[in-house]
Amino acid sequence: MDQTSDILALLRRLPGWEDRPVEIEPAIAVLASPSWRGVDGAPFIARDTETGDSVFVKRLHEDTSFYIDPVQAFAAAKQAGDVGVGPRVLLSDPAARVLITEHLGKGWRVAGLEHAADPDFVDRVLETRARFSQAASLAPRADAFAEIESLHTRLVSEGAATPPNMGWLCDTLMLAAERAAGTDEAPVAIHGDGNMSNVLFHSSGEIRLVDFDRAGMASPCEEIGTALVEMCAFEAGARAAFLRCAAKAWNLPAEDEVFDRVRLYGIADDLRWAMIAMLMAHLSPRRIEHEFYKFGLWRHVRARASLRDPRFGEKLRICA
Repeated sequence: MDQTSDILALLRRLPGWEDRPVEIEPAIAVLASPSWRGVDGAPFIARDTETGDSVFVKRLHEDTSFYIDPVQAFAAAKQAGDVGVGPRVLLSDPAARVLITEHLGKGWRVAGLEHAADPDFVDRVLETRARFSQAASLAPRADAFAEIESLHTRLVSEGAATPPNMGWLCDTLMLAAERAAGTDEAPVAIHGDGNMSNVLFHSSGEIRLVDFDRAGMASPCEEIGTALVEMCAFEAGARAAFLRCAAKAWNLPAEDEVFDRVRLYGIADDLRWAMIAMLMAHLSPRRIEHEFYKFGLWRHVRARASLRDPRFGEKLRICA
């Protein structure tokens, strides 16, 4: 479906762009697997053909409505842009599911897993996420464990294809829910999606976050867990990053009990995204274009490996 005419009409509402000669083109290649990149919203660059000025346009797909609230997402993006954590928001229309921001072009790149091999890069990403937590104030949202219950119920009711042990994973993880969430930690604003494609970096070293579609008020352990489960392939690396940077950045005790809550939220994030992807594979009209199920299976495999780790029971004991 050609979306450029609708986007152009919205662009004309942007001050200074009312009558510019504009060309609109896809911003990036969309990939559901191996990375969930550009899947939630169609990304475009709108460029003035005379001056070269450009803006970034994102239009959320209708099939994401069961896990993305445009009002919440765009409000979070606005606050992030205001404090320099994300691109400045120039215009948003939640009803049209369209967000227009400054275009971070020359000198900016999308991060990949290879950048997470650098501890300094990991620390700068965590510090940027912590800045958002300290500066923003958003509407509350369901935490990871409540969302997993809801998503699993829908998977079953829709008759979506899942691996045979999905129910066991859900039940096992829910044993940890009270211990991970039942603390006195005050909710903070979180970005809520650790995918490395949500991180942009400049040649100067500056970091910005994009795609605040999962943002809301939640436990700081959830934000740290969703970030570290993506950036650190093994628990030792995640623990080192927590002790080196994250605990201080969110003003949390650098203790095993807190880190184990962080890890539980990371496992929950894997299972949550497995369920989202499998629902998309079942419900989305785009399922013939994108490998939703393949991505979901990868997150499922990672969650299963974590829950079958003999140390999982010890984490529950420490969190208790």
